[in-house]
Amino acid sequence: MIGLAIGARVVVVDVVPEKLSHALALGAEAALAARDGDVAARIVELTQGGAHVSVEALGIETTANASLRCLRPLGRHVQVGLPTGHTARMQIDMNMLYMRQLSVFGSRGMPAWRYPTLLSLIETGRIDVTPIVARTVPLSRATVELMAFDHPGTPGVAVITDFAT
Repeated sequence: MIGLAIGARVVVVDVVPEKLSHALALGAEAALAARDGDVAARIVELTQGGAHVSVEALGIETTANASLRCLRPLGRHVQVGLPTGHTARMQIDMNMLYMRQLSVFGSRGMPAWRYPTLLSLIETGRIDVTPIVARTVPLSRATVELMAFDHPGTPGVAVITDFAT
């Protein structure tokens, strides 16, 4: 949604069909099933040379390398997914990085000083977040919601609306 709001062409990849459909409904140009062949090559074809920016959100070697392979020369890979446990150390295709002169960025999220810019997109109506809110929950369910991140799930996010319990 943010990519669309700032004028980017958005291509999403996932293993959950409902998430792919949801992304298309939210305006993604293409939604590709991660298990259907060489997705990186399909992105290069769709974008006529590769993506300018890719965001890897799982933190696993297979998707990190696919994220690099889908980039055009001088492209930027943003690693948002936290590699932990057995995925904490990855073998990354350094030849791809070198030959295409790619940039790699580690990100733990947006810095607080940028929040006003993001929130202004919501305040001005350039981004409507209501389609991604799947459910509202009390604070007491926060742990359950966070644990659900370990598994592919349904589209949307939970929003804590009751901070008393």
